[in-house]
Amino acid sequence: MMESSNFPYFALIPLLVFGPLFFWILYSFGLRELFKAPAEIRERRRLEKEEAETQSASMRRKRARPQAADLTARRLSPLAWAGQAVTYGLFAAVIGYFAASPAYTFLGPDQALIKLSLSHPGKRKVECRKRSREELAKLSPNMRAPKSCPRERWPVLVELVVDGDLVYRQTGEPRGLSDDGASSFYKTFPVPAGPHRIALRVRDKGDSKGFDHTRESDVVLVPAQSLVVGFKAGNPAVFLK
Repeated sequence: MMESSNFPYFALIPLLVFGPLFFWILYSFGLRELFKAPAEIRERRRLEKEEAETQSASMRRKRARPQAADLTARRLSPLAWAGQAVTYGLFAAVIGYFAASPAYTFLGPDQALIKLSLSHPGKRKVECRKRSREELAKLSPNMRAPKSCPRERWPVLVELVVDGDLVYRQTGEPRGLSDDGASSFYKTFPVPAGPHRIALRVRDKGDSKGFDHTRESDVVLVPAQSLVVGFKAGNPAVFLK
């Protein structure tokens, strides 16, 4: 058995003297970086800390607001409450007055209303025709319609004559991306109550002369009456109601 007196204790002296110095040098030049957290982790921790501080400050402000409102309410004097009541009362009175006054009348006491309202598609610019067998054979199976009907329509011209005076003349273009929709018209004409002769003329074929649909009628309008002048397919095409 080896005796303890034979252990070379003197060999530990350099380790005890120079060991801490050597470890400090290694730590300063390399080991210190091993113990540091990566830059991304440090940045994330910093942002989380700032966010927590921001939320904490926001909660403190929210808790302080009701207290500030209560203090303000307690500081209001009876005179201040009375001033607020008068202000709100005047505001409500002004709104209530203008909600019902001044009275608005669309027509005078001795007037009536003629209302032109119609929507009508013009005739097709090119009439439908039957396709030949040769034409059908050139088309794909899903396009072989027996008739060819171009969609474009003529504009519609409308004239309204009241008591011999031309009060309205307008050409309405067809609606729709393919110009295949109806042309729409709307106009109102206040007139004196009493007898009137009304004539409505409609051109929907694109001819430069004449009209395709006309109607003249004698009517007697009473005060505040509204007479609708329109157009619809059938007989009679032009109607008054």
